Amino acid sequence: MCTSISLTADNGQVFWGRTMDLNVGVFEDDAGLPAEIINIPKGAKITSRLKSWQSKYDVMGIGSAKNLNMFDGVNSAGLAGDLQVLLESSHGSLQQLQKRNLQPLLGEELVTFVLSNFKSVAEIRQHIQEYGLLYHPYRHGFIRSQFSGHYVFIDETNDSVILEPTDQGAFKIYDSVGVMTNSPEYIWHVTNLRNYVNLTNLNPHKSRIVYNNRLALTPIATGTGYGMLGLPGDYTSPSRFVRAALLANSLEKFPAQDGMNQLFSVLQSVIVPRGIQRGYKNSPVSDHTRYWVGYDLAARKLFVRTSLGLAFNTSTLTLGRSGITRTKIKISNQVIELD
Repeated sequence: MCTSISLTADNGQVFWGRTMDLNVGVFEDDAGLPAEIINIPKGAKITSRLKSWQSKYDVMGIGSAKNLNMFDGVNSAGLAGDLQVLLESSHGSLQQLQKRNLQPLLGEELVTFVLSNFKSVAEIRQHIQEYGLLYHPYRHGFIRSQFSGHYVFIDETNDSVILEPTDQGAFKIYDSVGVMTNSPEYIWHVTNLRNYVNLTNLNPHKSRIVYNNRLALTPIATGTGYGMLGLPGDYTSPSRFVRAALLANSLEKFPAQDGMNQLFSVLQSVIVPRGIQRGYKNSPVSDHTRYWVGYDLAARKLFVRTSLGLAFNTSTLTLGRSGITRTKIKISNQVIELD
């Protein structure tokens, strides 16, 4: 349960963000997997469960407090991206990958790997098919499970790509329409989007005559939003995909200084409130938006807000750090007091 969206200001500046929806916590105050803002400097050694590597770029993003696995982030070249759950993803054994001359990678490490090794979407397209995801399950208590996901990357030119490891660990590559959610596969979502090409941001003004021309019907109230009548409003991944795509595509032109506000105005439409997505009746947790984050690619800057507080945290990628650093995301309800 996640959604990512990209927007472009009138000067071409790119803003990209995502919601992180999970039924386990990602902050220490919200029991589960803790998350922090991680800064990895150029030249730093990144330890892997497979083969460690050295970062070619400075990287900043939100990731696990237990390792260097990033959920989303941006690098010093202006490339950003994230991971989201895709149940249809696959993984190959080491023997299968070697037979196809694919270098093995771990799905949970891919965002960090790409942001620390590539400078653009064009470079990703050129080289990503040299790699494949290795079947390497991890333990969670008594359960052995395999991370299932797909990935989106976007750069300063607004070039964007979707990577789906659905070919026994190898990647299928799709051009992005600026939105990504979860299962089913990306190409299904794009096809489904064709069911909503009639929706528009224009409101109808004419009466409709029905029942053998005996009854004239006009929109209720002022008719605001009637052009989007039929826009899916539930929280399934197909509905979130359609909703995010149509809203993002219908925004008026905006200057770069309004980019982050516009980004969050669309992200709010896909934020999943706590408690409405439970796996079973007596479940102690619900699948909801744990955090939502926006990235200004030109400024290499992130804005993040958790489900536990009203206040945003912001951080800018700093070049030339002496080592890997971590910053806890502060949870606060601080607001502007007017009285």
